[in-house]
Amino acid sequence: MRIHSAITCFLLLNVTLAYVQPVARSTSDGVFTEEQANRGATAYNTNCAGCHGSTLRSTDREVPNLTGDSFKRWIGRTLGEKFEIMRDTMPPRDERSLPDEVYLDILMFILRANKVPVGLHELKRDPETLRQITIAEPK
Repeated sequence: MRIHSAITCFLLLNVTLAYVQPVARSTSDGVFTEEQANRGATAYNTNCAGCHGSTLRSTDREVPNLTGDSFKRWIGRTLGEKFEIMRDTMPPRDERSLPDEVYLDILMFILRANKVPVGLHELKRDPETLRQITIAEPK
């Protein structure tokens, strides 16, 4: 009887832990929509292209590119990390001057420009969700 109780407890604990642990997600799952990336493109051209270039490739050696090898350094990090860095440092001398949703849209535009697949659902500005999505190498 004790062995049955122990097995039952073990199974219930595993089922409970499965519901508590967040599901691992990555950008390869298509975490944003085409519309969100298009809004990001408009916001990028207005707020970022002056420094980072209209094609996300800067002509200033002091300003990082947002594609190619520069983007590859993002792989393995989370969207939460990149979102917070953008929001807290851009634009220079006017940090946090855009609404959080605009920063998120710009980030989605940068992902799309780097061949990250779009999905069916728009990504919402939820810090916990953003911290759970890893930036995967585009295929």
